[in-house]
Amino acid sequence: MKRFVVMVSSIALLLLLGTLLGVQHMNEKLGISQPSQLLIEDSKTKDPDKSSVSSISKKGEDLKQKRQKVEEIGKFNFFSDLGTQLSEGLHALSRAALSQIMSFVHQVLNGERTEE
Repeated sequence: MKRFVVMVSSIALLLLLGTLLGVQHMNEKLGISQPSQLLIEDSKTKDPDKSSVSSISKKGEDLKQKRQKVEEIGKFNFFSDLGTQLSEGLHALSRAALSQIMSFVHQVLNGERTEE
C-alpha cells in the first residue's frame, strides 16, 4: 500500500512539474513573459525623473515588440478551444436533460399525459 501511494504521489508530482514547465515554456515562446535579471539600485545614486521616464519608454517598446511577435505567431490554444467546445456541449446536454426532467415533473404534477 505504501508503495502504491508513493508511486501515485510521484507520478502526480511529475505531471504537475511538467505542466508548470510547459506553461512557462509557452509563455516565453509567445513573448508573454520574458525572464529578466534583477537590478539592484542604490537609493543614493538613483535619479527618479530619468529612471521613471526611461522605464516607461522601455515598457512601451517591449509591448510593441511583444504584440508584433504574437501577431506573427498567432494565438491558437488547442486546449482552450477544446475546453470551450466541451463546456458548450455539456451545457447543451445538461439543458436538454433538465428540460426533459422538468417537463416530466410538470406532466406528473398536473396530471397531463401526452398521447403517443
